[in-house]
Amino acid sequence: MPMRKRGLALVLVAACGSDDVDLTGVYRVDSAVGSEPCGADETIEFAAFVKFAKMELFGQPFFAYDGCTDAGAAECSSIGGLFGGFFEPIDNGWQGRSSFSAGGGELSCLLGLVDQTALLDGTRLTIEVSRFEEEVDGLTVDQCSPDEAEKRGEDMPCLDHSLIDTTKI
Repeated sequence: MPMRKRGLALVLVAACGSDDVDLTGVYRVDSAVGSEPCGADETIEFAAFVKFAKMELFGQPFFAYDGCTDAGAAECSSIGGLFGGFFEPIDNGWQGRSSFSAGGGELSCLLGLVDQTALLDGTRLTIEVSRFEEEVDGLTVDQCSPDEAEKRGEDMPCLDHSLIDTTKI
């Protein structure tokens, strides 16, 4: 069934925490667990190291991270890029939340939401990511929107979850 891309929205919400938390640096991955669909997390393959960098979009700071094979972060690849960024300061870290939709009208509507946090406690950084999606029939093109995905939020089925524990090096 053909699908049209409807839209993607990055939710930039007023800060709930302090943007003083600086995630910049390289972290050794100590453990990585996840599940598909969400539920019973088990050990997953993940990068050996992650590198966080502070960036800016339209004057707003955010953090993005790469997965790296070495502690010097010489060989890295983007994990989430702009859409996987952490845009909102929260207590002890940053949050990233993005929603999307595709289809509607004659086509079924695909709604999705990705919610992630990066929380810093001393040298320990915990990254948690959950992805929710739902395919819905009967929504118009206008109703099939990122706003509808936001409204449904975590009530949609959780497709995957990961929890990564790291230590700054």
